[in-house]
Amino acid sequence: MTADIHTLTGAYAADALDADERRFFERHLDDCEACVREVAELQATTARLGAAVAVPPPPDLRARVLAEIERTRQEGPGDTSTPGRDRRAGWTARVVAVAAAFALLAIGAGATIAHYHGQMVDLEQHQARVDEVMAAPDARMVESHGEDGAMARAVVSPSMGEAVLVVDRMAPAPSEHTYELWLIGDGGAIPAGLFDIDDTGRTTQLLSGDFDGAYAIGVTVEPMGGSPAPTSDPVMMLELGT
Repeated sequence: MTADIHTLTGAYAADALDADERRFFERHLDDCEACVREVAELQATTARLGAAVAVPPPPDLRARVLAEIERTRQEGPGDTSTPGRDRRAGWTARVVAVAAAFALLAIGAGATIAHYHGQMVDLEQHQARVDEVMAAPDARMVESHGEDGAMARAVVSPSMGEAVLVVDRMAPAPSEHTYELWLIGDGGAIPAGLFDIDDTGRTTQLLSGDFDGAYAIGVTVEPMGGSPAPTSDPVMMLELGT
């Protein structure tokens, strides 16, 4: 299964993508209303959070905090240690706690950005491979129509042993099930990957296999995790021809 570009809405809204990644994702936004809506919601939430952080604290906040610190110090065990040392230890503990909190925030932010960057690299590599298949000298296109108006197109390059499959207007798989791809030839049906449908009913998949020995690409509904052999009739069949 390919990396899902729809999961990058958060990184885009948080301005965590570099210039090339941002352009790549904005091309996707031109065709994905679901991502446009999610980005708008995330940006609105970010703006509200920013406004909330900018609200000045109440005038008596400092006094209340200092009073609470003093009360907590006085309620501590007083007979087993030196008051001055307790005070210093208390402040040290608070400073360490605050520093640790900021460190965790920094680590979390860095991990999130690294995660989104890794996804973006996967997507760019996937797109580069798709472009190679589309430009192959022996590339040919086939298409098929399935149930409920679903449509699939595939560009197949036997010399590369790969195909790009684009599915549109397909309903999500039933609960606890997934879609499975098959390369179908004289030797039977060979598993070629699992996929899900996004909110717009679309997906793009990159298949690898022996297309010289296959005469069709099939799509079936299978239990979650897939099956070694089809357990249901195909909901989509693309005849590859010769």
